[in-house]
Amino acid sequence: MQQVRLDDIDLRIIRLLARDSRTPYKGIASAVGITSNAAKERINKMVSNGVIETFAVRINPAIFGYERECILTLRNIDKTIKEQEILNTISLVGDVIVYVKHLQGTAGFVLYVQTGAEDKIATLSDLLKPASIESIFVSYRPITMKIHSSDFEIIKCLLSNPRMSIYYIAKEVSLSPKTEKKVRNDDRKPYCRIFYFNKPIFYPANRLC
Repeated sequence: MQQVRLDDIDLRIIRLLARDSRTPYKGIASAVGITSNAAKERINKMVSNGVIETFAVRINPAIFGYERECILTLRNIDKTIKEQEILNTISLVGDVIVYVKHLQGTAGFVLYVQTGAEDKIATLSDLLKPASIESIFVSYRPITMKIHSSDFEIIKCLLSNPRMSIYYIAKEVSLSPKTEKKVRNDDRKPYCRIFYFNKPIFYPANRLC
């Protein structure tokens, strides 16, 4: 793999995008002291060189009825229990979104859960004996705004391309001019958390922020 050299401006751009991958070129340019076109060129170059693998968007699970996140560690796992059986049992508590495979009899899980999940931990312990279970529950920020069907369409657009510009989102969702203006003025819906990069994916430059 060819070595890629990054200067201080590139690193500052990466830090800005890591905090919010939807930061527009104009905002990035102003923050690092270059033109918008120069910011766009640098980002495209880092994407093509594999420095930036992809842009991602994370949706607040509360919008789908989940109230908490459970971080669960399983220790002293019985070697005779099959992996799928463990996953099926853990799923009784909630929906597994992260699973770290066994390492010396230990496995880790992150689950989206609803009210009452804590009460199921004791049952889980009985089902998975002799394994021991450690769990931590974290509450999600509740959604106070009313969610409309168009909001779900916007989410679909953001999941397909986290840096899709407001203009193209409005076009895809067929928003009225009045609603499009509102979206332009409120590009940070509370159900949407923008974050980091993970796997290679490329988007047409003309459809980015």
